[in-house]
Amino acid sequence: MTDARPPAQVAPLSAAGAPAPTLTVLPVTGLDEIREGADLGALLAAALAPLSPRDGDVLCVSTKIVSKALGLRVAPEQRERAIEEASVRLVARRLHTRVVTSVVQIPSGPVMAAAGVDSSNAPDGPLLLPEDPDACARELRDALVAALGVDLGVLLTDTSSRIWRVGVGDIALGAAGVCSLQDLRGGTDADGRPLTVTVRNLADELAAAADLVKGKASGVPAALVRGVPGATAQDVPARDLSRTGAEDWFRRPSLESVWAAMGLTPQQEPIARMSPEPDDERIRRALAVAAMPRGGARAAAPAPGARLEGAAAGPRSGGGARIVVDPADDSPTALLDAATLAERIRTALGAETLGVPLPEILVEVAVPVPGQRTDPEDPS
Repeated sequence: MTDARPPAQVAPLSAAGAPAPTLTVLPVTGLDEIREGADLGALLAAALAPLSPRDGDVLCVSTKIVSKALGLRVAPEQRERAIEEASVRLVARRLHTRVVTSVVQIPSGPVMAAAGVDSSNAPDGPLLLPEDPDACARELRDALVAALGVDLGVLLTDTSSRIWRVGVGDIALGAAGVCSLQDLRGGTDADGRPLTVTVRNLADELAAAADLVKGKASGVPAALVRGVPGATAQDVPARDLSRTGAEDWFRRPSLESVWAAMGLTPQQEPIARMSPEPDDERIRRALAVAAMPRGGARAAAPAPGARLEGAAAGPRSGGGARIVVDPADDSPTALLDAATLAERIRTALGAETLGVPLPEILVEVAVPVPGQRTDPEDPS
């Protein structure tokens, strides 16, 4: 992975570039079910003692047990409201079978499905993520350093999917005492070529390694990673790992980006399916998007002087759509409305073809003969 960001708060890799010694990932066992109000620092210190923690070790802890100790749970019927309240902004909504999943940015920076609200291994109700995982990691690290007398790092981890990758893996949501980013710029590769843009996301790599010995079904919520040079050389918070603002290359998916540019509000945006959708369904959605009202002085309809026939039902037989100019209005404005609507159809269909091409759609504009008035109920 490459990164062209400036090296602020990024620790350099050792100049020697020596191979890392043997990497060890140790499961932290002996932890019972964590209840609200539990002293997580004391419980983890006791569980870590048999592993003889050393300076430079990194403890990776499932964020879920932090949420349990903090009592961050809601009733099942309040789950959707909790997701909405935990969201900074909506990225997308997707339909899977009959369930709509909201993909949102959470206050600490990452983009998560359902704002990270999780019902697995949560018998007392869905669990919320801490609003500031870095602060939770710092508090936990302070307690462990005081109890164990070693300089270790702490990561709070959670499962997440990644753009362009199938499946899920653990990432770092919170970090304390960990060199979360390692700057490889200024070094050389194995062939002696200079490295100029590469920054390693060490925190996510450590989180993924730790998940190999812990996980949802194992009953092991924490793991100790040992043997990574420079892992605790600098304190870089996990918040620095999220691309936000001007650095966010994928603020909205392609469909939603086009819909927003067309003037739809988030409430108007359709909900696409997670799975591949048939052509006719995508065409119907494009026509419905084109026909939706927009803001402004002429907001009563998308194009007051023209209408799209069959927008809700989809294209007419033969694979086309028909724009009908109001037969009671032969003014230039009505023709302009028809042209506007045709362009919206073209744009909405273009959005649908960004992923998978669609067959060509014929868009027909029915214009009344100048000076001829016809029955508005019979535009034929």
